[in-house]
Amino acid sequence: MLALESRALGVMRALLGAGALLAMTACGGGGSSGTNPVPNYGYCGNDTQYQLARPQSGATIPTGSQSFEIVANGNNNQIFQSYQNFQLVLVPQNNSSAGVQTSNLVQSSDPRGFQPFGSDYYYSGQLQSNLRSGQTYNVFLNSNSSNCTPIGPLGQLYT
Repeated sequence: MLALESRALGVMRALLGAGALLAMTACGGGGSSGTNPVPNYGYCGNDTQYQLARPQSGATIPTGSQSFEIVANGNNNQIFQSYQNFQLVLVPQNNSSAGVQTSNLVQSSDPRGFQPFGSDYYYSGQLQSNLRSGQTYNVFLNSNSSNCTPIGPLGQLYT
């Protein structure tokens, strides 16, 4: 009888262990088709505050504007750790055409720029094409390594 109870206990332990392993595996999936550069975060850069820095929100810009810069609050966040996995997307407010993406972001320095936070870190991206004239564009931060919803709008620009 003791051997039977011991064997049943062993089977139960194995089943519980397999169930726990299955549960841990299922929770770690995340639903992203890309590789998240910071797996513990589970979101797309929304762990800090951002603002459009250059040009500043509300500005009227030429259609040939190429460089766009954002400022982030601090460096203890996902964008600081993996800025090369983010870009800015300029989306026409009236959805008259598809959004325009910048290149992947790079860290930039802007000591005389817009400084809304106590600890400002700057990131910039370059457009490869011109914007359409007479448009209002909303600027979003997008992760190119996951299928998360872009953050924003961080600001609004006019052409």
